[in-house]
Amino acid sequence: MRELFQPPRLVIFDCDGVLVNSEPIFNRVLHEFLRSVGAELSFQDCCDHFTGKSRHEVEQYLVDRNLNFQEDWSEAFYRDALDALRHEVEPIPGVHSALRTLWNSEVICCVASNSLMKKMEVTLERTGMLHWFSGNIYSAYDVGASKPAPDVFLHAAKANKVRPEDCVVIEDSPSGFEAAAKASMNCFAYVPTGGKQPKELHGANTFSDMAVLPAILGI
Repeated sequence: MRELFQPPRLVIFDCDGVLVNSEPIFNRVLHEFLRSVGAELSFQDCCDHFTGKSRHEVEQYLVDRNLNFQEDWSEAFYRDALDALRHEVEPIPGVHSALRTLWNSEVICCVASNSLMKKMEVTLERTGMLHWFSGNIYSAYDVGASKPAPDVFLHAAKANKVRPEDCVVIEDSPSGFEAAAKASMNCFAYVPTGGKQPKELHGANTFSDMAVLPAILGI
């Protein structure tokens, strides 16, 4: 792994799978919904297809397969998903320690995700991390383009008045790795021990322990 000898000015975290272990919960609810409208896919297929994706990709999947879904499907789905997350989601191991070290070093940290703002607020509040990022959370829905487009990362950098080359992105999905590459930002791919190695890293360096992230970043 290449070390960063010059610490970044801004660390941009993805949310799901990087800060909070929300993806198994969210994908479970999504899989139940997709099966209820006639989709034929396994839970693993659901995880492989939709991890790191936005609501628009889900809707396109429904349309492409001519599935029987209601126009307001997302309201009930997100109500169920948020309820499950509010009661079940846990932080990624080691992330509190990493954030505390970054905070004490005065490195700016923010969140930039394909998720809805409400979903991020629910999961970060439940896991005790919302205060680390208050006022510095960005959703691709508000920017107008989801990853792998770089827009949400570039928006986060601009909002914090930091050049893209002075940012580091912490991601866990190929769409995020690609977005970071398109934004000309260094990227580290979080792949927990025993986790599935991503097929496409787009130049990202992998690491497996969130607690050592500050050391990796030269902090």
